[in-house]
Amino acid sequence: MEIIPAIDIYNGQCVRLFRGRKGSEKTYFKNVMDAVNFWINIGAKRLHVIDLNAAWGSDINNKIIEEVLKKRPSHIKVQIGGGIRSLKKALELIEKGADKIILGTMAIKKPQIIDLILKEIGTERVIIAVDYKKDQLMVNGWNANYDIDPFSFTKMIIKKGVKYILFSNIEADGTLKGPDFSNIRKMVKLIKPNHLIVAGGVRDIKDVKELGKINVHGVVIGKAFYERKIPFGICRELF
Repeated sequence: MEIIPAIDIYNGQCVRLFRGRKGSEKTYFKNVMDAVNFWINIGAKRLHVIDLNAAWGSDINNKIIEEVLKKRPSHIKVQIGGGIRSLKKALELIEKGADKIILGTMAIKKPQIIDLILKEIGTERVIIAVDYKKDQLMVNGWNANYDIDPFSFTKMIIKKGVKYILFSNIEADGTLKGPDFSNIRKMVKLIKPNHLIVAGGVRDIKDVKELGKINVHGVVIGKAFYERKIPFGICRELF
């Protein structure tokens, strides 16, 4: 299982949100490249980078994203999401060095475009974000719900050939109250275990080990790292 540090970018800073709410940003690095370099020096193998401004409709971080992709060592893989609402932007991020792109709102509202994106980019480089709250998908930067449950949506996109799913409980995100193990176990049964990435609520090393037992592919960790609830060094390990 991959341990993937999260770098959420808001106005050029590395922040964490509470339950995905705009206005709840807590800054951990005032310069995003300081966060990137920190994780590189720690020994992280992959970074999970989300452009919050883009998710909320602004391109203010475009140059910062380019800098992250340009300056990180080639052995550091970067998966990027947030506001990717067109095939053109997805292709641009891949061309600039993103290992994988994360699609959320566009994939949910226009699932027909998934076929085209998989054809153009390939199944190994596309992650579909299944962000949910109270059993409904969330879109538009987690500000609106969409009238379909995460499991029905996942079944549909798997039939299209989607390989990687990022499964996130928005109500758990940034709370340090533990992952939604019940729904994670349910999701594992829908897709191949080594294709599921989970995020939201991880609070300690026990949670990480339990996710390893469930056989998820990867776990994205944010606040538990930044609040020093989990030793940084585990991002070098595979469970």
